[in-house]
Amino acid sequence: MIPHPRQQVFCRACRPLSLVLCLVILPACNEQQAAPPPPTPPPSPVRVAPVLQQEVKRTVTLVGTVEPWKRSVVASEVEGLVRAFPAEEGMKATRGQLLARLRTETLKIRLDSAVALYRESGARYQRAKRDLKRIRVLFKRELVTQKDFDAAVAEEAALKERLSQLNAEIRQVRDSLHKSRIVAPFDGWITQEFTEIGQWVEEGGAIVEIVDLSRVQVEVPLPERYVSQIQIHDPVTATFDGLPAFEARGRVLSLVAQADRAARTFPVKVEIPNPALAIKSGMVSRVTLQIDRPHQGIVVPKDALVLRGGKAFVFWVNEGTVEQIPVTAVLHVEDAVEIEGPVHVGMDVVVEGNERLFPGQPVRVLDVPVEAPGNNP
Repeated sequence: MIPHPRQQVFCRACRPLSLVLCLVILPACNEQQAAPPPPTPPPSPVRVAPVLQQEVKRTVTLVGTVEPWKRSVVASEVEGLVRAFPAEEGMKATRGQLLARLRTETLKIRLDSAVALYRESGARYQRAKRDLKRIRVLFKRELVTQKDFDAAVAEEAALKERLSQLNAEIRQVRDSLHKSRIVAPFDGWITQEFTEIGQWVEEGGAIVEIVDLSRVQVEVPLPERYVSQIQIHDPVTATFDGLPAFEARGRVLSLVAQADRAARTFPVKVEIPNPALAIKSGMVSRVTLQIDRPHQGIVVPKDALVLRGGKAFVFWVNEGTVEQIPVTAVLHVEDAVEIEGPVHVGMDVVVEGNERLFPGQPVRVLDVPVEAPGNNP
């Protein structure tokens, strides 16, 4: 079929236009095909640490309150008026140091009287002994009666007993004089005052409270399931809320055999040396006890452990990229974690910068910790 003349004219007119459109579109298509791929992100900076094998111990941390090694309310053994009271709250006292002194004038008068009576009775006793010696000789010669001899024996015995009585009275008064000086029973710190100068103190009346802080003890409640794993003299470590960055070491002192019926916990007392007196009575203490025998375990720093979706894993740096390895946390040991999984000693795991990593991501290992965002000037 022969095209209509008008159609032929139209086709001839469209040919130049089609050629122009093709010339315009083809370069654009070639440019789109030749465009380079988008740039890949640079390697993420990370810090790594090796997987180690070391001795680990299972522990439990319990909270208790610090108590002094010794606590004593020092009392007066005799009654009297307080004449001197050098003790003050917060003062350090050494054993034998004067804490209070009572008025002693009346005791001194009693002592002088008892001594005078003792001397008088002593002289009479010596005369009675000489008389008895003479009468005994005369009695053997039958120059005195039995009655006179018996009277001399009784007089000598009575005066001897009188001397013993007066001697006991003298010792008692001297003891009261000695007790009128109230002194510290041991080295410690005065924590409370109960009297003052001019105050009358009854026999047994409180003077001061003194505590010994050269050692302290902490009582913590041990859950029943751990009782069989705690032994006397087991080592412990303790930290204190009032002493940041301070850690003390001690030992298990005693395990009370009677449990708290409500909590089902057993009181455990631990002893902690305190030579620098940094630990104060009443502080809150967190005591860590060893509840298992030491064993060798695979450990990583706690920052290497990543938790996502209820699962735990670590990132292993392998030839510039990271691989995600699933692990199970067995035991937390201070700043490390004992783990189980397909890891071995010497592997480098990411400990900083692992929050946004994904498997296969390139990384750059830093010799220093990754700088926190916003710290750059």
